[in-house]
Amino acid sequence: MGAGSYPLPENEAGRLSSLRALDILRTPKDPEFDAITELAASILECPIALVSLVEEQQQWFKSCVGVSVESTPRDVSFCSHAIATGKPMVVPDTQKDPRFADNPQVTGEPHIRFYAGYPLSIDQVHYLGTLCVMDDKPRQPTEFQLKQLERLALVVEGLLRSYKTMALAKQSSILAHAQNAKVASQHKLLKQIESLAKIGAWRLDRNTNVLTWSDQVYRLHDLPIGTPLDLEMALSFYPESARAEVEAIISQSIEVGAPFLVETDFVTHTGRQRRVRFMGELEDAGTDEEMLIGVIQDITEQYEHEQVLWQAAHVDSLSGLGNRHWFQSELEEMMKGCGGAPREHALILIDLDGFKLANDSLGHLAGDEVIRVVAQRIREISCKGSFCARVGGDEFAVIVPLSGPETPAETANKLISRIKEPVPFEGTSVYVSASIGVAFAPQDASTAEDLMKCADMALYRVKRSGRGRVGYYEKTLRQVFDSRQKAIDVVRSAHRSRRLKAHYQPIVDLSDMSIKGAEALVRVSEPNGSLLGPDDFWDAFKDPESARVVDSSVFQIVLENLKNWQNQGFTPGRISINASKYWFQTDDFASGFLSQLSDCSIPPDMIRLEVTENVLLNDEIECVHRILSDLREAGVSITLDDFGAGFASLTHLRDYPIDAIKIDRSFIKALSLSHQNTLIVRSIVDLSKSFNLTVIAAGVENYAEARFLQSIGCDQAQGSLFSDAVDAAELQKALADQQSIAAPVSYVI
Repeated sequence: MGAGSYPLPENEAGRLSSLRALDILRTPKDPEFDAITELAASILECPIALVSLVEEQQQWFKSCVGVSVESTPRDVSFCSHAIATGKPMVVPDTQKDPRFADNPQVTGEPHIRFYAGYPLSIDQVHYLGTLCVMDDKPRQPTEFQLKQLERLALVVEGLLRSYKTMALAKQSSILAHAQNAKVASQHKLLKQIESLAKIGAWRLDRNTNVLTWSDQVYRLHDLPIGTPLDLEMALSFYPESARAEVEAIISQSIEVGAPFLVETDFVTHTGRQRRVRFMGELEDAGTDEEMLIGVIQDITEQYEHEQVLWQAAHVDSLSGLGNRHWFQSELEEMMKGCGGAPREHALILIDLDGFKLANDSLGHLAGDEVIRVVAQRIREISCKGSFCARVGGDEFAVIVPLSGPETPAETANKLISRIKEPVPFEGTSVYVSASIGVAFAPQDASTAEDLMKCADMALYRVKRSGRGRVGYYEKTLRQVFDSRQKAIDVVRSAHRSRRLKAHYQPIVDLSDMSIKGAEALVRVSEPNGSLLGPDDFWDAFKDPESARVVDSSVFQIVLENLKNWQNQGFTPGRISINASKYWFQTDDFASGFLSQLSDCSIPPDMIRLEVTENVLLNDEIECVHRILSDLREAGVSITLDDFGAGFASLTHLRDYPIDAIKIDRSFIKALSLSHQNTLIVRSIVDLSKSFNLTVIAAGVENYAEARFLQSIGCDQAQGSLFSDAVDAAELQKALADQQSIAAPVSYVI
């Protein structure tokens, strides 16, 4: 079933009738619905979220995040499929689903690759639409994320029921108005009925204090219809704290002659806890009688739905602490202070060390328990007046007033000690620790955004310098982070505008100077036509997301180039791809890597994966070994890059499936500086030969270096002597000519 066709529910006519009866189509945007779609997009980390109502020919969006249109044709709608079954629908990869592979929303904008939607019904018979999220990348949501989406769908259904209630109330009020139009004393009452649902009417004679209720009001109070009433008895149903407020509002209304509206808690005759809204005003009857008339409504269900929505929008469901949205609001409020001056406080950012290892090794249940226990400890340690929140997967924040009983430093040190205590889980103990960054307002920053950055800088420095302690913001940190942010901006901007490029530095065989392949290196094409090399944005590689963007983008470009070369019958040799630790540590790295090679029909033995020592220095040694083994068994060559510059390289040669090493260019540069450097390079080559490894020398810049490497048996080399990095077309030409781009390779011999 492709684009242009969709299944119809068996009860389509009844479904459309039920949808129209809500009187919701083409109504203005509601903040309640918008809050739900924003929350759904955040929880499932998707750019698009919708509350979609499926009409006869199109789907209309009551709320949307990430799209600018209000509706789309039904025949390209994913939601049409979801409502046909009445069950949750998850499509991990639309391109692999025959129902959607040729859908124009998949093949074109917005390039939907992932969809998850829960059908919406107010009677569990007719499914009117969905709460759904979409992404332009294929993905598999977690059970927790799907459960949260289901809970939000229940809240949407509650809001839809309120529309039905309002429609019924409007119809009832119109009928009542027609039946009672001749009764002047009830005119204002009828106007109130038009604006409320589930209501009853009341009247109070101020001269006699006689109170009259409609049957519905008796039912609301759980009292037998006709029970004798007076004002004192009516007020007794309100909690003591609310009763005084109700009496005061009624008295003021009578005194000034103005209408009143009250919303408060309420306890029925049988003890049921309810929430009511009632309004009233003096009736102008043109007589000496002083009548107070009004209506009362049971809004318990609506109120509970609103509370659920507020809870979902403000509280992290796992930890019970405030979520990032609520935290941001509180922080901004603190920074506004009184008269625009920030109130003095400290921001403490907490990042758990060792959480990923515990979560991956013991499972998500153990990880969830760690989050709950740590959240409780943070709550217990934080002084009165502090605000605690979970702002990320294993990240927390505490806003601490400086006027509290403890200093922020005392609180932070207590948190360090308390968090590292063992967390009991299923008969064992889970250990995590914490790194903390602290910034102060107003001395460090005057806005919420800047204070967050300052605390984040302090935390980052702690994580880079050993973890497990408290760090404080200093002004010198900003220069470092400004440089880092500039580099990140360069990379992400280039990625968005497709200006990340792959250039290739040839790798030559030192025995005959033939080009055996090349290393793919990233370049950024500037709008003015110039090229930036890694040195121009090196700090971006310290940012996990930017590093992954660079690595995966270069890999995609290499695959495209290799496919083009294959189509031309051209063999470029083995192409080296660099893998940062952040790219390497993505889920299912090996299977994803090999799958992309297979999709492009690229033989794995055409690829050399270069990893540095920090990829191998991972707490999950077995996982790293398994990934490298899977790649090696498939035919991918594994090279240990920057060999000699680390601390445990010999151990790595023994413990990992490595078949080549690349001598760090710092050793090649230093060949002419001391006899010791020459001995080190010779020893590395001899050691590699004993392990039957291919040896590649990086950074060869002159003939003397090349001759020496030849003489000691080094297999291959790359560097400016042979060629700088060039684009794909120049590499193809050089390989066709089998000579160096910079100078004839015969000169080296």
